[in-house]
Amino acid sequence: MKKYFNDNPYTDYIYSYPHKKSYRELEEKINLKELWSKRKTNNLTLYIHIPFCINKCGYCNLLSTTCFSDEKLEGYVEKLVEELKGVKRFLNIKEDESVFSSVIFGGGTPTILKANLMEYLLSFIEKNLNIDFEKTFFSIETSPRTFTKKHMDVLKRFHINRISMGIQSFKENELKKIYRFESIESIEESIDIIFNEDVEIKNLDLIYGIPSQTIDTWKESLLKVIEFNPEEIFIYPLYVREKTKLYNEYSRDFDKMIEMYDIGREILISRGYVQTSMRNFIREDMKDKLYPSYGCQENEMIGIGCGARSYISNVHYSRKYAVDQKNINKIIDNYLKEDNFDYIKYGYILSEEEEKRKYILKSILKVTGLDINMYFKRFKEISVEEFKDLSVLIKEGFLIEEKGRILPSEKGLKYSDIMGTLFISDEVKDRVKEFIE
Repeated sequence: MKKYFNDNPYTDYIYSYPHKKSYRELEEKINLKELWSKRKTNNLTLYIHIPFCINKCGYCNLLSTTCFSDEKLEGYVEKLVEELKGVKRFLNIKEDESVFSSVIFGGGTPTILKANLMEYLLSFIEKNLNIDFEKTFFSIETSPRTFTKKHMDVLKRFHINRISMGIQSFKENELKKIYRFESIESIEESIDIIFNEDVEIKNLDLIYGIPSQTIDTWKESLLKVIEFNPEEIFIYPLYVREKTKLYNEYSRDFDKMIEMYDIGREILISRGYVQTSMRNFIREDMKDKLYPSYGCQENEMIGIGCGARSYISNVHYSRKYAVDQKNINKIIDNYLKEDNFDYIKYGYILSEEEEKRKYILKSILKVTGLDINMYFKRFKEISVEEFKDLSVLIKEGFLIEEKGRILPSEKGLKYSDIMGTLFISDEVKDRVKEFIE
């Protein structure tokens, strides 16, 4: 534990396990119709990946590019439509059947698509996958310079439930340091468009640890966000990853970042927000809707687009991953040439041990914690006996065992990145280390 503290308390954001760098070519291609015939639920998530951005942020290692044209965007959407036809086919969706409970657009920047192109794509999804957007949770990510009133009008017609906007800072000099070229005026204009409409969940993101950012400017940005009274606020530590623009430019001050986290948490809680994870805070009056429910460990998701992942049972699959812009553009170009959406050939098939690790990671990094009895029903093992690091974390005060659950303490939430690192298997670590784009 001390090694991780001393080296880097912000090693990585584990939002999915295992990381895509551990995915490889499968020994045999898998028939999607056969695979998805074994699904456990008709409450699937549909994730649509739009891999284009106006500029590449200095910390970003997502599969996204600034290389696009109107023609390429239109071609990409048409390819999404082809892939969605494949989804309808391999899920064998009947005319009166609905199998999706949520639709999520991520990126990149989904609102890089013009409003009419967005409407075309949503209309296709609605009609061909039998999705009733009035009854289906619909969320989208956006950025200030791409979001317009026309986008808002389209999203309202499809009953948008959640809009998430990356602000990162309300100081232009800080934004420039992380290669985000937003004006404060454009940020406030786009926020006004969203907040003047009746959108159920509005989320704003901020980053702490930005070059030139001070304790005072961090407070100012956070208090500015709170003024808008969003239902959700995410605060992210600045991650500096290989092959990103900041990697060779900036050395983070971890002590200052830890202080920023403490200050941010204190301010948010004092203003009526409830912490659900290291990064996520929800407005107290939204607990019924936004407080995490136990059971997300087994979610099934179909990802559409060149950078999306899909999950069913122990099979995780996607297309190839890259950070280098040249390689990302090649992946996108290859996607635009695809003509078969019935099979997969790249991914990771989790062993039972890896499924256990995933289950633990999806549990202990949220306030809902790990339900020991549910873990036992799922795996016929006692988690604390099997994974000794859980006992160590309980002993060291990062986790608390009470009423049949293992919950993150205040200290555990604060150092979630370190806790998460402890449960990555040697096999996944080795694969990530050996990954070549």
